[in-house]
Amino acid sequence: MTKLVLGFFYCLFLAVSLHNFYVSTTSVRFVPGEKSLQITTQVFLDDFEGVLRQNGNDKTQLTPEVAQEEIDSLIEDYFRKNITFKVHGEIVDFDFLGKVYKSDVLIAYMELQLDTIAPPLSIENTIFFDYLPDQKNIIHLKLASKRKSFLAVSSKSVFEIPNDFFNMNN
Repeated sequence: MTKLVLGFFYCLFLAVSLHNFYVSTTSVRFVPGEKSLQITTQVFLDDFEGVLRQNGNDKTQLTPEVAQEEIDSLIEDYFRKNITFKVHGEIVDFDFLGKVYKSDVLIAYMELQLDTIAPPLSIENTIFFDYLPDQKNIIHLKLASKRKSFLAVSSKSVFEIPNDFFNMNN
């Protein structure tokens, strides 16, 4: 009986370890005093290196020992292509502020200057969809005390922020 139970848990462990879960997190916060959207995106380093290899950067490693100017340029270029903000239907560019490494995670910081935040606003997040078919991207939006979250998948990556989200009376 013990061997049967151990065998069951061994098979369960194998099944779980063979199935990987791919996720990124992007937090977007409007800071009225600075008239900006502050954007923080977290991705796994090995996934980002895989994307870089797929795009022809075979020798690039995301470590502090490698020249950071080139890496920052690659990271900024990738995020500009895969995280898009539209205000009144027009793309608004963000500033790439930099990145840090924490364990096996890359944390990127961006900022988008806006005088006010008002509808219509949309966010598109396609991070790693070209590399990992099962990728999921969580987007957290915060405006004052209001919070809204979205889950981007390859079949749904654009989100219109509801008009009532901007109403500060609710």
